[in-house]
Amino acid sequence: MSIFHRIFKIGEAGMNKMVDSMEKPELMLDQAIRDKEKQISDVKKSVMSVIATERQTKSMLDSEKAEKEKWEQKAEAALKSGREDLAVKALNRAQEHDNKAVTLEQTWKNQRENVDKLKQEIIKLEDELAEFRRNKDFIIAQSKTAEVKKQIYEAKARIKSDHRADDLMARMKAKAERAGHEAEAAEEMAESVSGGSLEKEFEGIGSSAASNEVQEKLAAMKNKLNG
Repeated sequence: MSIFHRIFKIGEAGMNKMVDSMEKPELMLDQAIRDKEKQISDVKKSVMSVIATERQTKSMLDSEKAEKEKWEQKAEAALKSGREDLAVKALNRAQEHDNKAVTLEQTWKNQRENVDKLKQEIIKLEDELAEFRRNKDFIIAQSKTAEVKKQIYEAKARIKSDHRADDLMARMKAKAERAGHEAEAAEEMAESVSGGSLEKEFEGIGSSAASNEVQEKLAAMKNKLNG
């Protein structure tokens, strides 16, 4: 795992922790995406610097190879002119350029290999960021669902621990039942011990007496008629 990939993973772990405790998922996730975009942009700049160095090495390599060929051609021309001493000097110069080219060749190949690996790492980082963008809505939904569940459970806990409403209902019910019993008692007292009740008893007696008198008069009338 490259240093760039490790940096991204460290940042991703911090982001996950942030998501767990965030208050506004949309804003925080958008900011996290912007941070990751900047991080990848910085990594790309670093890779671009490596690529520039690799291109520079390749240019130097091509230059040394060209110089080698040029001095070999000069050596050949010197031999044709009968100047073996100049040919030897030209070949020595060609050898110097060849030695440099060999060294630069290996350096350039290593740089080229590193550039290819770094490009692959950037592709992985961009794929991970793209996946995070795709999952953003899902993460937000999960966060909101968890928050709603938390609120529901907290509300249930408060209801279970708060018995004031139950106590109030019990007191009101007992008070209503008491009022009903008191009303029945008042009605019973009104019917059994009030002055009106006593007058009703005497009215009954009066009606009975009047009825006997009428019966006596009726009997007297019958006797008179029969006599």
